[in-house]
Amino acid sequence: MNGIKMSDCKFYVNKEERTVICVIPKTDWMVLDFIGQHCAWSGDFDFSHYNLNYNLEQKLFMPKSFVGKAKCMPEDEWNEETGKLIAFSKAKDKCYKSFFKRANLFIQRLDGRLGDMIGIFNDFGMKLSNKREELQDQIEERVGMSNGDA
Repeated sequence: MNGIKMSDCKFYVNKEERTVICVIPKTDWMVLDFIGQHCAWSGDFDFSHYNLNYNLEQKLFMPKSFVGKAKCMPEDEWNEETGKLIAFSKAKDKCYKSFFKRANLFIQRLDGRLGDMIGIFNDFGMKLSNKREELQDQIEERVGMSNGDA
């Protein structure tokens, strides 16, 4: 995600109503696209590798668009470009809030899975350590037997 640009948006200007509406389209895949670009170290991002499940993937989808509205008050001077900036800013704010809410959900799930993996590695390391001690005991026992200690 390189950021949302005004040129990506659609603007609807109503001079009589003194309003400008900004629509940021095509936002539904923003989080998944970001994850695909930045978290897929090789090839396409595959949720099955992270055991995130289909339900979480659906939760990462954003609304298809975001809308911001600027209304010029009667006592203020009408300026279409200022209205566009205000409407764009409001729409972008909504979009980024939605993005980070979903990104945090992804990070929390990934963090939980990493915690699980750390536990699995620790358990595996403990088993290896125990096996090593058992083997060392067997070696010492055999070495002792061959030295005539038996």
